[in-house]
Parts: sequence; C-alpha cells; structure tokens
Amino acid sequence: MPPKGNEMLKGMGKSKAKAQDPQTENEFLDAADDFEQAAGKWRAGDAAKATRFFNRAIDMYNEGLKKFPGSFDLAYNKANLEFNICEDDRIVARFSSKMALLEETLKSHRVAMALKAENTDVMFNTGQVLTSIAEALLEAETEETAKVPARTLLEEAVDLFTKCLERQQQEYEQMRIEIAKAQAEQDLEDQLGAGQGLASGAKKYDEMETSSTASSTLGNWATVEEPLTPETILETCTAQLEALTTLLGLYDPTDLLLEARAQHGVDTTNKVPTLITLLDDSPFQKHAEAPSGPTLSISPSGTIAEDLQTAPKDDALLAVANFNVAVAEVAYRRGLSTSDQFARAMSDIFTPMTKPPGGQDPAYLNALSAYADALMDVASTISDNPSHNANSPAYAADLETQWAVLTEAQNILTKLSTGANASALPASRLADTFLARGDTDLFRFRLALLPVAKPPWASSKATLVGNAGVFYRGARSYAEKAGKADVHRTADAKAIVAEVLKEVVSSGGGIIVGNESWKVKGMEVKKVLEQMVEEGILGRDEAEGVLRIVQ
Repeated sequence: MPPKGNEMLKGMGKSKAKAQDPQTENEFLDAADDFEQAAGKWRAGDAAKATRFFNRAIDMYNEGLKKFPGSFDLAYNKANLEFNICEDDRIVARFSSKMALLEETLKSHRVAMALKAENTDVMFNTGQVLTSIAEALLEAETEETAKVPARTLLEEAVDLFTKCLERQQQEYEQMRIEIAKAQAEQDLEDQLGAGQGLASGAKKYDEMETSSTASSTLGNWATVEEPLTPETILETCTAQLEALTTLLGLYDPTDLLLEARAQHGVDTTNKVPTLITLLDDSPFQKHAEAPSGPTLSISPSGTIAEDLQTAPKDDALLAVANFNVAVAEVAYRRGLSTSDQFARAMSDIFTPMTKPPGGQDPAYLNALSAYADALMDVASTISDNPSHNANSPAYAADLETQWAVLTEAQNILTKLSTGANASALPASRLADTFLARGDTDLFRFRLALLPVAKPPWASSKATLVGNAGVFYRGARSYAEKAGKADVHRTADAKAIVAEVLKEVVSSGGGIIVGNESWKVKGMEVKKVLEQMVEEGILGRDEAEGVLRIVQ
C-alpha cells in the first residue's frame, strides 16, 4: 500500500501569476505539484517522459528544502513522491537501482520524521519504506546474507507501526468522545428549543478536522487533515502484521526476542474484529480519490492497475491469517508441534476464508494464493528442520505430510489459474501462480527421487518434471505479457532446470551434454538453483548436477 497523508489542495481564490523562479514555500509546493501532475498524465503511456517530470518535481522539493529546511509539507511531499515512484516498476526501471532509490526515500522520510516525529502518516510511511527495503534485500540475496540487516529494518518498522497504531487508537477514541459530546449538546439544544443548533456532532468534528492549518494569507496552499477512520487503523494493523510475519521467520527458534515480537501481532489480531465492527458505525468513511486529469489506465493512486483491489477489511483478515501461519511455523520450529499438526493448522486458518463465493471475489482469490503459499511453506520448513533425515523416527510421517501439502497446494493453484478465476487475475499474478505450480511439482519430483519414496510417487517422476517445465514456460509467457522482466528471467531459468532434469530422467541417469542455449543462461540458472535449494524445492546434489550440465 503506497503512503497516504495530508492532501495538498489549491485555494479557490484567484491565482497569482507565477514568478519565474519560486521564492516562497508555497510557490515551491505549487511548482513541484505542477511537475507531479504532468508526470501523472504521462505515467501510463510514456514512462521516460513521466520520469523526467518526476525528477523535476524532486529537484523542486530539494530546492525548496534548501531555502525552507523546516518545511514539513515540502519534506513530506518529497518523501511521499519518492515512495510512490519506488512502487511503480516501469518508473523504477528508469533509475539505476531500486535499492538506491529506496535508500534515498528512507533518508527523505527520516527528514520528515525529524520535523514531526508524532505525525502518524510519517510513522506509517517510514515503516512502509523500511519494510520495502527489507523485502528487497531478502529477494536479492540469500536469507543467510540478508537476515541480519533485514531483521534490523523490520524491527524498526514494527516499532513504528506499533507506535502509529497506539496513537491512532487514542486519536480515534478522542474523536468519538468529541462527537458524543457534540451530539449531546445537539440533543440538549433540540430539547430546549434553543433555535438552530449544530447540524450534527459529526459535522462539527468534521469542520474541526478539515479546517486549514495554514494561514489564508500565506498563499494558495492549505494542509487538510482527513478524519481518522477505522479503515485507516485497519491499514496500520495490516502493515504491522505483514512486517511481523516476515520478521518472525528471520529469528532463530531460541531467540528470546521472538516471543515478545509475536505478542505484538497477537495483540493486533485481537483488535481487528473490533475495528471491523466499527466500519459501518463510523461517522466518517474513507473514500477512494478519483484520478485527476487524463491518466489513461491509471489507478486512483496513480499507478498502473495490475492487481486485485480489495477492501482494508479483507486485507486485514488476510494479514491476520498469514501472521497465524508464521506463529504456527514458530511452534513447529521450536518442536512444539508435529509436521502433521503444522499442516492441519493451515487448514484451520484458511478453510473459512476459501469457501467459493458467488463470483470471482478478489478477497477469495487472494486467500487461495495465500493458502497455497502457506502449504508450500510447510513443505519447505519440514525440509529445513535439522532433525529431518532418514534416521529420524518421524521421517516417514514428515515425507507423507510434505507430499500431502504439496498435492493440496497444486490443487489450489490449479483452481486459481484456470477457468473464470484465471480470467479475473492480471498477467503478473498468473505469472507468479504458474511459477508456484512449477515449484510445487518440482518439489514433489524431489520427493519422488528419494530411495524411500512410495511406488506411486516414484512412478510419477517423469510426469512431475515434465509438468514443471510446462508451468515454468507458462509463467514466462505471462511475465512477458505483464512486462515483468525479472519474473521472466526467473521463469526462463527454472524452465531450463526442469528441461535438464527431464533429460536426466529420460536417459536413466546417463550422460547429458548441455546445449548452448542452456549455457548462455548459466549464471541465471545458478541463481535460481541456489534459491531452489534454500526453499527445499531441490536437494543440493540435484542442483549441483544441473549446474555441471549447464556450465
């Protein structure tokens, strides 16, 4: 979710002629806003031109901050713009490095934080940037390399989200008290017949909240504070739980901090149902803003719509489910549950969320995806267990659990990527889904290779590895359609892995000579092989065998 915050609105009075070079704080805001508006108009059709206007807006904010270093509005808007750029892959591709852009965005947010440390929008936005940097680190490097810096970033993000959530709840409670007080005054005036009183308590508070915080003599700009809504608080709950879900997986099972961090999430999950009940009763509702200007296929936030749009309530419920998955994983890693109990916990979490709706409900489709991911996570976590070896008394039962959860994951992914459900998903999501289908069957292929594999498993080797190749090629096609170059490279490399393994199976273990098309992409294949081993999809021996052939 991109940052949200104070909306900067131009005044309704007669505009002044602009100076050639901005001189006042408001003139810098006005000039930067003009560049942002121009960028928005080109964002869908010409990413290069949009990027040039975005850069001019950033330059204008920088010039303004040199002259007015204490301007929160300049600092906030610059930071907000930079994060929105980081969220748009087409624009990011015009910069040298997404990580460098994220780090610059974090610096900008820290400047805004220094000016208004208690501002909940800045707390939330900074937590989002920290989370994005952590996720980028985990995607670009192995978990062992990225674990420590990612954990540090996520811990700070969780602390900010927790502080933001506490402050929002305090503000919302105060708002409810003010509304109740104003309503009581209204009722009293009505009873006494005191003439025309307040239109309503909510209106009075709304007027208080939306009054300008800037003097009308300062120019055409006014900062408007939107009333706090339950949806806004739910969004903070979602962000905190998502960061915590990733963070819990980076702790060692014996780490003393793990339990304290998990408790933050438990506290939040307990708040979500109450917040959902407040949605309909809230005097204020959060409405999506309409895009301004001719922006082609631009979404309300200004980004090209590529994913399913869901309500904050649905996002929060999914975040709760994913957090509970992480808690179940911690319990298994600590030896507090068996692999079968771990797997059954996934069913308990997701079954209520994955009952087919009347149509292709986005929340339902997202829940299906999360369920399949959770089942894959069960299989990977079992493989990571230090006691998972042929000498373990639980080895046979663990393999049974792995095969069962992977089979169920494939069934869910098939349901998600076929028929009417597939037509409701954008190409980028279908690319990810077909990648997951390939990973699922290649994982089962690995189990089928084991000496203790059941006969039906062993006899399915050729089918599984062949299907994996088909799914990876499907992912490659959808990634190309979606313009996702990184996903296309990954799918292409994994398709080669499946092709090599298929040749090995067909040859009965004979000598395989790598062809040139494999060798040209050897470095990319090496990268995905490392990822597959880390996730348990392939064993180290199989991966090294493939690498020898393609190099």
